[in-house]
Amino acid sequence: MDFDISLMRDVLKSTFGFDDFRDLQKPIVQSVMNKRDTLAILKTSGGKSLTYQMPAVYRGGTTLVVSPLISLMKDQVDALVGKGVAAAYVNSSLALEDVQQRYSTLSKGGYAMFYVSPERFQDQAFLQALARSPLNMIAIDEAHCASQWGHDFRPAYSRLGEYLDNLEVHLRRPVQRVALTATANSRVQHDIVTMLKLRTPDVHIQDFDRENLTYAVIMAKKSDRSVEILQTLEEHQGDCSIIYCVTVKEVERLYERLKAAGVDVNRYHGRLETEEKNQIQEEFINGNIKCLIATSAFGMGVDKADVRLVIHAQMPGSLEAWYQEAGRAGRDGKPAKAILFYHDADKNIHRFFIGQASPESYRVEPIKEAIGRILQYGPNSLDSRQIAMNITGQLNVLNSALPEMGVRVMEITRNDVLATITLLKNQGEIEERDGLYAVGNWQESAEYVWVDEVKRHNWLKYNAMCSWCETNLCRRWQILRYFDERKPHYHCGNCDNCQREALSAMQVNTVEKAVRPSTLIALANALNVMSDKHHKQWEHIVLGTLPVSELTEAETQISGRFAWHALGDLRRWVKNLIDNEVIDDQRKLTAKGVEWVEGRLEIPIGQKPQRQDTPATPVLPMQVIDNRVKVIRRWRKSVAYQEEVPEINLLNEAQIQKIAHLETLNLDALKGAGFLQTWIDQHAKTILTAIEKQERTTEYEL
Repeated sequence: MDFDISLMRDVLKSTFGFDDFRDLQKPIVQSVMNKRDTLAILKTSGGKSLTYQMPAVYRGGTTLVVSPLISLMKDQVDALVGKGVAAAYVNSSLALEDVQQRYSTLSKGGYAMFYVSPERFQDQAFLQALARSPLNMIAIDEAHCASQWGHDFRPAYSRLGEYLDNLEVHLRRPVQRVALTATANSRVQHDIVTMLKLRTPDVHIQDFDRENLTYAVIMAKKSDRSVEILQTLEEHQGDCSIIYCVTVKEVERLYERLKAAGVDVNRYHGRLETEEKNQIQEEFINGNIKCLIATSAFGMGVDKADVRLVIHAQMPGSLEAWYQEAGRAGRDGKPAKAILFYHDADKNIHRFFIGQASPESYRVEPIKEAIGRILQYGPNSLDSRQIAMNITGQLNVLNSALPEMGVRVMEITRNDVLATITLLKNQGEIEERDGLYAVGNWQESAEYVWVDEVKRHNWLKYNAMCSWCETNLCRRWQILRYFDERKPHYHCGNCDNCQREALSAMQVNTVEKAVRPSTLIALANALNVMSDKHHKQWEHIVLGTLPVSELTEAETQISGRFAWHALGDLRRWVKNLIDNEVIDDQRKLTAKGVEWVEGRLEIPIGQKPQRQDTPATPVLPMQVIDNRVKVIRRWRKSVAYQEEVPEINLLNEAQIQKIAHLETLNLDALKGAGFLQTWIDQHAKTILTAIEKQERTTEYEL
């Protein structure tokens, strides 16, 4: 018989302050209370944590929560303790004596919920304490980390199924497993069930669409996007904002630029001291910080409902990462914006991360062997440069001494060594203590073929991200397709591309939808690297429809690069490249094409001529138009907030431009511009008054 969930409402109200469960929470809690293994995929702000926290409090015993981040553990434990729930965590930030004390309390059943990282399962003291506790459920948060296709793959997550099976053998009883995440397509879902060894789980998947969010990608003119970001913040004065950067260096640089410009801003990244990070996080949640610049280290599990604006100052490495971070906006269901500033320089960062910062599998073994020799006598430092020189020297000697064996000389770089050290740390094979490294759970016969698989997957995700940034199609539709939520092609009206379509249709002065030169260069380079056997299948490769197992390494790096572009556009661009002699009939770069790609030759490819029916210059001075646009946007933002509707429901960008360009501002002019009478009756008076008030107080140089 199914558990009667209505019995939990008193506890739900008294402990968590909610009158009832929302949307998908109820069936998930139902599955958990019926002691079923469960996979729950809820979008950001969907309330994942409550689906295991509530059952844990209601039925007693101990629930173990596996979580990837120290900040996430602390945030959730602090919230639970504040509600009177016995909860604690153990991680590397604690002193040894504190860890031992918490293990003791755990073994005695003193915690309703206990938070750890997956690497903690290699700690025998922890396993012994857990085995003595009244354990009845294990909740794996951010379960996508178990999949090589997930955006934040952690090898220890993929071994959790094995760890939990061993624990159950020791306990001589099964333990319920609940996996939760916000981002998982069908492939990741399969991996979660397989890797975590969920037994005939109940699967609950929430609609990925966030209708209250407006999506936009702005093509930055320079790699330094500080001016554009400042302008965006000015348009959203007083709003709670998060600005994400890929690197710590960019966080610090942008922080100094915005602070110098007078913006009340702070920053958050992994190199700050734990105490400082905790203080910044608390001040942001409490509303004392309105604008925060951060790396991806900030955000996962941070529950702040009133974030109105999320800016990506640099392109993330995957759509999963972007969706997670963009989803920090509008968690209260009210209108919010997610804006990404995109520049070609972003690509170099991620190509470095994928191609240089992770070693090929065949390089791991000799580096690991050298590290083992260094650490065999106890804790020691790991000089990456010295290890690289030592290994390369040994291999050169070997190759010269035994040429008949054909031994491969591997040029081991410092990045290879650093990446291997990180890999071994994540695997628990080495441990870092006070700046020194020591042998941990060392695996003599471990294989690392999966490292190459992860790299291939990362290329695919990177290419999908680039394609999404550069496409002219509806962004919301593409996101839903990416997460396997199939819907007919449509124009959402609430992303920059849909609004750009409207602008074009209304024939106002705007940027033409010509293909970007960098996109054409990327296409030419992609075509050029394809092997002869595949040159006839170029469409399938750049669209990402061929399995990577059939591709060369070079083809893997461009697979799916144009996944979100229209096939008709690709064919037209290829013809244009051939007509301009950039590529030949076999789609290989010509000598002229090489010069063009390298920036030594200009070719006007892909440029659309200006429409004859569009005036080259506006009738009104640009200063007047720009000021009108600012006034209208402020009006839209204010009314949308008051009426609790998306801003796009009031006016899209095309309509804003249409009003701003009107020579005469009155009701007849609005009607003549195509605005509906119902809209005019409801909004025209207030918007015209706002514009007139601004123009009476502003002097223009005409």
